[in-house]
Amino acid sequence: MPHLVRSTHPTREAWLAARKNIIGASECAAVLGISPFMRNVDVWAEKTGRAQAKDLSGNAAVSYGVRMEPAMRCMFQAEHPEFAMEYHQFDIIAQSDLPWLAATLDAELTDIETGEKGVLEIKTVQAISSAVWNMWKNAVPTYYYAQVCHQLQATGFGFGILYAKLVYKDGDSSLRAYRFSREDAAEDMAYITRKEKEFWENNVLADKRPALILPSL
Repeated sequence: MPHLVRSTHPTREAWLAARKNIIGASECAAVLGISPFMRNVDVWAEKTGRAQAKDLSGNAAVSYGVRMEPAMRCMFQAEHPEFAMEYHQFDIIAQSDLPWLAATLDAELTDIETGEKGVLEIKTVQAISSAVWNMWKNAVPTYYYAQVCHQLQATGFGFGILYAKLVYKDGDSSLRAYRFSREDAAEDMAYITRKEKEFWENNVLADKRPALILPSL
């Protein structure tokens, strides 16, 4: 039976080196061709050693998200005492039968009453355009949902919670929590895993550039 495999890395540099040998959750949407931030051919180039991952530390939105993440973990814990929380900054988790499909989590949750394990994914979003706002109106963006599905596949956990801070044009903000069960996401998880497996085997391991997939507008 497949089981969870956890690797712990002592430094960010060691963690980044290990990520070259996996598809991480943040790369899932790009592999599927639905990410507005990265293309599938860019993931392929990085995994095959043809390119280095971009340094986004100077990006204002990325920097803000990094600064906010610890505070949002604390806010989530304060709002949801029904969960125990663990955070392992440089751990990589995968299932033994899919070692290349892996994730580093913003936090691991345990439902105190039931013992069920879950994923916490934290996002900070600049919702200053109508296009972005419409994606969050009654749902979450598909590319973030795919990331949670990937994390559920990698961990084997029973649920995922996307915890997002939306910052509006006037500077106001709101916190939102969206919960997804493994059972409800099972069909999407199967599709995502199949597409990622094809990419890993047919493109990364075979060292063959994939056809460019661009997200629909």
